[in-house]
Order: sequence, then C-alpha cells, then structure tokens
Amino acid sequence: MALIGKIVLAFALLTAPSAGAQTYPDRPVHLLIGFPAGSGADIGARFIGSQLQKASGQTVIVENKPGAGSNIAVALAAKAKPDGYTLLLAASSAMAGSRYLYKDFNVNTETEFEPIAALWEATFIITVAPDSPLKSVAELTQHLKSKTRNRYGYTNQTGQLTAAYYLALGGALAEPVSYRTAAEAVADLGSGTLDFMALDGAFAAGQLRNGKIKPLAVTTARRSPSMPDVPTMSEAGMEGFVFAPFWALYAPRGTPAEIIKKLQDWSFELMRSEAAKKQFAISGSNISVEDGAATRIKLRTEIEKWAHAVKSAGMEPQ
Repeated sequence: MALIGKIVLAFALLTAPSAGAQTYPDRPVHLLIGFPAGSGADIGARFIGSQLQKASGQTVIVENKPGAGSNIAVALAAKAKPDGYTLLLAASSAMAGSRYLYKDFNVNTETEFEPIAALWEATFIITVAPDSPLKSVAELTQHLKSKTRNRYGYTNQTGQLTAAYYLALGGALAEPVSYRTAAEAVADLGSGTLDFMALDGAFAAGQLRNGKIKPLAVTTARRSPSMPDVPTMSEAGMEGFVFAPFWALYAPRGTPAEIIKKLQDWSFELMRSEAAKKQFAISGSNISVEDGAATRIKLRTEIEKWAHAVKSAGMEPQ
C-alpha cells in the first residue's frame, strides 16, 4: 500500500466512531445521584432518567447513593468504567463545594469527569416553622441574636453554606445540624428543635403546599415565579446574596466523545420540552441548559465562588 493510502487509512481508523459508540446504548444506563429517594434532588433525577429513557430507547436506572453531601456518588462515578453506562447527575455544591467542606474528599471534579450538559439552576429557600411568628429575614436575625443557643439544619453543601453565609453577614450564631433526609429536618423545624433551614426548592415546594414550612426569602437573584410574594435575600437586606447551584450531567473521564455528544443532544432535547418546563416551574428552578464546554467553564467559576463564600463564612472542612 502506498504511503498516502496508509496515512488515509490510519486517519480514518482514528476518526471513525467506535462500534460501541454507534450502537450506544444497547443495555441499561445507570444514573447515580447522591441523595435519598423522595428528596428534591431525587425528584429531578427521576424526571431526567425517564426523559433520557424515552430519548435513548434504553432503560435508565436511577441509583440513589446518599451520604457525605453526595461525595459517595461522585467518587463512585469517577471510578466507573468510561463507557457511557454510568452517569452522574450532580449539583455544583458537590462538584465545586466539597473540596472546601470535606477533608477526605479526594476527587478532582475538573479532571476526573467529562461534563455532558448543565441542565437547571436550583432555588433555595430560607424557611422557619409554619407557626413561627417571624415574618422576615430581619426578624429571624434579631431572634437568633436574642438567644444563647440556636440551631439550623442542612442535608447538602448549598444548604449548609447558605445558612452559614447568612449568619456571617447577619452577625448571628447558630449550630449546624446535619440530616440524612430533608423530611427529618423539616420535622425538627416544625417541632422547634431547629430555628431555621435553607431548603432545596424542589423539596420545599411540596412542604409549602402542605403547610409544613414558612418561607422568608429565596436565594436566587430574582423572585421565583412559583413564589412571587417571597422576597430574594438581596431584597430582604442581604445585598448581593445569591446562591443558585446548577445541576449537570457528567460521565467519567475518557468516555468516548461520540457518546458524550449523543447524551448532550438528548439533554438539550429533553430540557427544552414542555414536560421539563412544567416539571421545573413547580420548584421555582430555572432551566439553563448548556453544552459540556460551557459547563466546564461554569464549574470553574463556581469553584472560585465557593472558595470566597466559605472563607467569608468562616467555615472549616470537616
């Protein structure tokens, strides 16, 4: 074979999609999430899983791997075979924040994953007990300052940082209490064991409808369309206070580009559907779909933001 022919053949072999990528997926896909069943995150994951299943024509199994602020799920996904059959749905709180909050977190989320697509931005809500006389963040701050011992609950990094940053800005003190599930924390909020909590909007939506919590403010830059009467933290006196973690789909580093592209295209398709608009409007979340390259940049920005906020809040890794 002539030299030019050999070069052309070699180039074709290098650039041609692999057989596995062409037939992907030909068996069930596992979608890992670091929160328990029934949580706000789980609600979002099961919607994404069901829509990916429709788009791909293959079964998508949502696997709940709760614990350590999603770090268990992140670590498992990072070590998974990079063949597109193990994916991770994670919030930027885990992918950007865990490095500052956990001493034993040893996953480099920037280098050990291939971002597929950013999907939506979550709303968090500062909440108190439904029968609390407090009507504003300012009143909550004064209430906390009037007591010698206060407690707030959290189940994830964003909830923890939101509360700690608020306390630092407001000049109040409260002891953090970690919960495995938001349902357990809400029960303690209602009983008076907790003074307040920053809750994920997806889970909080149902609690609000059932009258189990009272909202004081949202952590997004703009008011939530589903809660138009609830002010933002900036409007409540905490100027510039914005925490809206973004959720994204990731694959282990080394996953073939052709598979990443398929998953990205399906992600764009499903997040632009009417079903997605209805699903995320319920929790006040904002659909914000971006490709893998933009997601990588977005993650880097979030890492820098977390570094500043954690330092400002005086938080130490545990």
